Amino acid sequence: MRSSFLCALTLISATALCSPAMAASSKHRADANDDKYYDIKDTQSANASEDPWESFNRPIFDFNVGFDRHIAKPFISAYDVIPVEGRHAFGNFLSNLGEPLNCIHGILQLDPGAAFTSLWRFILNTTFGLGGIRDFAREEAGLHKYEENLGKTLGVWGAPTGPYVVLPILGPSSVRDTSGKVGDWFLDPVGWEETTWMSVGQAVADGVDARDRNAGIIEHLYYDSLDPYSATRSAYQQHEAFKSGTR
Repeated sequence: MRSSFLCALTLISATALCSPAMAASSKHRADANDDKYYDIKDTQSANASEDPWESFNRPIFDFNVGFDRHIAKPFISAYDVIPVEGRHAFGNFLSNLGEPLNCIHGILQLDPGAAFTSLWRFILNTTFGLGGIRDFAREEAGLHKYEENLGKTLGVWGAPTGPYVVLPILGPSSVRDTSGKVGDWFLDPVGWEETTWMSVGQAVADGVDARDRNAGIIEHLYYDSLDPYSATRSAYQQHEAFKSGTR
């Protein structure tokens, strides 16, 4: 089921599909469109310790902007024809598929609250939420989602972030989070039951949903900034600092 790993990795977690800061993610995210945690600003330069691989990262970033401009953005324009209620339900369904992995990371982080909440959210949303298209757990039980991944788990264990790195298609990352993306690909229990093409399809769907949800911040960073690369890096680093502060 994971035999086409190299192909699918190009698309996996396309939750970052040209999404520079994953603006909607936080430990207790109640609203996928909430970007209040970010002070978006253009940063013209960073010292070498913040971005030692800048000469490598910038060409990849330029490729990602081109991909967004010519492929992702036109596709999202077509996707936006779907009524907002339908897109929201689709996003809820995809989000629910991530709850088993969130539960595993809650256990690995020795955080029983996160583990239990993620498991209970999955049960409630899969049943009373009609397969996850409605966030019943948040609306009726007040259980807000924990956004967990292996990168965060490694951070809890004390692993250093490592240099900032820009991945093709997947966007801003760090050495630790890149390792986490690879590890989560194998660790996700939902993926164990999927064929390779189902996994790729889910990854693409995640990317479409993420690009649609984060359209405002992407437009600002990619197309309105004086230096899109530096602005995106700054937003990503602020996002990571915020996540660290939630622990």
